[in-house]
Amino acid sequence: MTAIGNATMGSHDAGGHAIGTVILFLSFAVLAGCICKLILSQVLKNKFPAPFTVIVLIFGFTVGMIISHTYGMSNDFLLGEKELREINPHLIYYIFFPLLIFDSAFNSRFHVIRPQIISAILLAGPGVLISITIVAVFATYIFPYHWSWLLSIMFGSILSATDPVVVVALLHESGASKSLAALIDLESLLNDGSAFVIFMIFRDIVVGKSDGAKKIIIDIFKFTIGGPVFGIACGVIAVIALNMAHNKLEVEIISTFGLAYLIFYVADVELEVSAVLALVAMGLFMAKYKYCISSQVQVPMANTWRIITDFANILIFIITGIILAHSLIDTKTTIVARDFGFSILLYIALHLGRLLSVIVLHPFIRWSGVRLSLKEQIVLIWSGLRGSTPESERILLQALEHMRRQTSKQLHKMKHEKQFSDVDWDMLNEYLPEKLVQEMDAQRRTSVHRRFSLLPDFADDLLLNSYRNNTITHIELKEIPSICEVDIIPIDFIPEENNSTIKHIVLPVMDFRSNDEKENAHFRNELTIRFLTALLVDYEKQWYLGMIRRRTLYILIKSVERAKHQHSLKLHWKLIVEHFRLSKWLQNLRRLDYVKWINNQTNKLLFDHIFLTIELTLAFHSTQTRMDNIRKQFPELANIDKRIWNKVYKEIRFYHLTASYILLDLQKSYEACWRIHMTKRCAQMLLKYESKAITELYETGMLGHTVYLHILELIEKKSLNLEFYRVSMVKGHLKTIENPFDLLLLFRSLPNQEKTRWQRIMKAKHRWFQPDQILFEKGQRVQTAYLIARGIVECKIDAMPTYYRSGNIVGIDALFSQDVPAHDTYRVSIGLLEAYCIDGILLNQFLQDKNLAPSIYQEIAVNVLINNYQERLKLNRLQLRSLVHTRAKFYWNELDISIQLKENQRLFILAGYVNHLFNGQNNKYE
Repeated sequence: MTAIGNATMGSHDAGGHAIGTVILFLSFAVLAGCICKLILSQVLKNKFPAPFTVIVLIFGFTVGMIISHTYGMSNDFLLGEKELREINPHLIYYIFFPLLIFDSAFNSRFHVIRPQIISAILLAGPGVLISITIVAVFATYIFPYHWSWLLSIMFGSILSATDPVVVVALLHESGASKSLAALIDLESLLNDGSAFVIFMIFRDIVVGKSDGAKKIIIDIFKFTIGGPVFGIACGVIAVIALNMAHNKLEVEIISTFGLAYLIFYVADVELEVSAVLALVAMGLFMAKYKYCISSQVQVPMANTWRIITDFANILIFIITGIILAHSLIDTKTTIVARDFGFSILLYIALHLGRLLSVIVLHPFIRWSGVRLSLKEQIVLIWSGLRGSTPESERILLQALEHMRRQTSKQLHKMKHEKQFSDVDWDMLNEYLPEKLVQEMDAQRRTSVHRRFSLLPDFADDLLLNSYRNNTITHIELKEIPSICEVDIIPIDFIPEENNSTIKHIVLPVMDFRSNDEKENAHFRNELTIRFLTALLVDYEKQWYLGMIRRRTLYILIKSVERAKHQHSLKLHWKLIVEHFRLSKWLQNLRRLDYVKWINNQTNKLLFDHIFLTIELTLAFHSTQTRMDNIRKQFPELANIDKRIWNKVYKEIRFYHLTASYILLDLQKSYEACWRIHMTKRCAQMLLKYESKAITELYETGMLGHTVYLHILELIEKKSLNLEFYRVSMVKGHLKTIENPFDLLLLFRSLPNQEKTRWQRIMKAKHRWFQPDQILFEKGQRVQTAYLIARGIVECKIDAMPTYYRSGNIVGIDALFSQDVPAHDTYRVSIGLLEAYCIDGILLNQFLQDKNLAPSIYQEIAVNVLINNYQERLKLNRLQLRSLVHTRAKFYWNELDISIQLKENQRLFILAGYVNHLFNGQNNKYE
């Protein structure tokens, strides 16, 4: 008993291991097929002359040949290959056939193929019989194998079915008429069934199942009539059943798969009729009433079937290639050179049979209403058409011209919008319809672009180059001073919109406010979650519109989810800011910038980092409109607890305001990066618009299916490149970050020689600072001041932050006075800071330079007035800076200068001394 139990367990283990090895090899096969498809589309640009299925077959054949010559090795991969090459053919028949046949019939366009049904039946019936007869005659009298007529007819039935995958794909790419493609596609479906029926009939005769004329006639009618009748009956039931389901995605999709397998099995095994013809008939009937599938399930249904059939095709052709390889190895001793010669003659015989079929049936095809030109008849024989007809080309040109006009109008509109004022319009040329048509020509080997470029433009002023030098209104956000003052918004203050009618349509709502702190905290948390959810929806919309990349979306979604868990808007903003910091890896690389190659790679990484910073900040700032809309559209929420509502709303407005100041600095400090980002943003939106435009052309019938798919593929490829930040650069444009020294107005007016000298001096003083890093704290003795090149320094006094931008020197007043400590704490604001460290020695060099001293003294004066005399003078910071610029006088080594003061004037001495003569007394003031 124990021995039997162990044997049973061992057999189960062996069987499970065998299945595992098969799954291993199938996984490899599917991934290899996907890699082949990527290579064909991305590397070879679909220019390889063989279809994808042939490539996969060759790949499977190569793998089989390699494994067949592998001796003395045994592993799971080889065991899986062995299990597959010895697979039962009936498994392939029952697993893959229902999928491929039903997909071809169900996803066909019935309204296109309906006029070709009679012609397709003629070609699939009498046409197949003619082809089988020609091949049978050839096999009987030419082949030296002494086959009987029965075996020759069976051989001919195997070879007489056409391949719709290869033929129809070539027709679509060549620009042939839809009726011809539909005729060959439908014929391919039907002659699969008719050839299989003939094979089954003669197989039964050979094996002795059908030994009488009556039985043969019954089998012919049962296979040819019984299969389609059963399929149509099942199709009627399926349409009625699916009409009862409404937007049940899983039910409707799974039902179609279940029906395909069930009908195939019942027809083949239980009823013994043609399962292929039954499935084709059911699929065509369901294609005629395709809207039995719910509207919201149509697209997912088509995508699911396309994925499954691609999966099945990869497996079939790889398994077939492996079996062919081993069959060739096993029979190599019996195959001689003349067999290859006979295979060439057989290939010729197949085309002769096809030629004779078309010639004999041509009058009947014309009688059915299908008119084929001589070129299309040649295609029907051998798929030899290349190029497109003049009529279709004229329609194509007009459709493309319509697309160009619509895109030009959109582009003209973009150029007048302030948000696109920094776009590089030359760079955007790579994403216009003209470029898409040019790339389409390169792939299809056509000359549409040449004729397209000869069409007259309807408005020259809409072309990019003509608009290049036009002045575009500057963004108001650019026009801000270098020191920005932010006042805190009162909690209970919400500005009312001008001409607002909301107060007239909002019904009175009872005040549900409670003094319970737990309830208030609960309401605040719920409101915060609602705001964060709105942000999440806006981020996804921005990604869909091409405004942000997938990587950026992941960062934003992750930060939102964590913030929702903590009920904190502040955490969301803090997590975004974390990505502004330079990584330790990048910081260490910057220390090796004396190596040219490392310096170049570091600059590229830094450029990508700044690009991500811009994208994150802009994405967050763009959500401000959605937040404002929530406030306008749902004022009832504020009536629940206005105080908490205003507090939460004020918090997110503060973060949006902070983001706006970061964007201002990024826009000014990293002009090249900002320009490329805005161009990429504009290009993504333009590609979305072009995709919509060609879809409308296709849906209205102005654009052919093949050209539509080709242009759509080019648009998707360009969008994918932009998704991974592969922006097409114009010759001469580089992805570089500007030298921070060139951003400083302090040195800009110097002679070139002096500027070069100062640049060498300042290079050693250049430093990077991370967000929130403290430069010096309040009351600390200042040893180093900081000349800001890029970034923002924040000084918060009495809850009123002051932001210092590029060109300011923070801490210079304390460094100049030596005995005066830091007036307040200065820290790096949100974002990176690039600054030059100024110590006492460098400050003295500045003050001794006649060209720089006036600007340095003026900066010292501004900081002294702001930090010591602001309250006394009752002026804000911007007014004090303006006062220094207009009233300050600078005297350099000048004696005997008399300064006359009026009665209400005062003299503020920053450096140096003056003598005051009053009533004969000489008083010295420093």
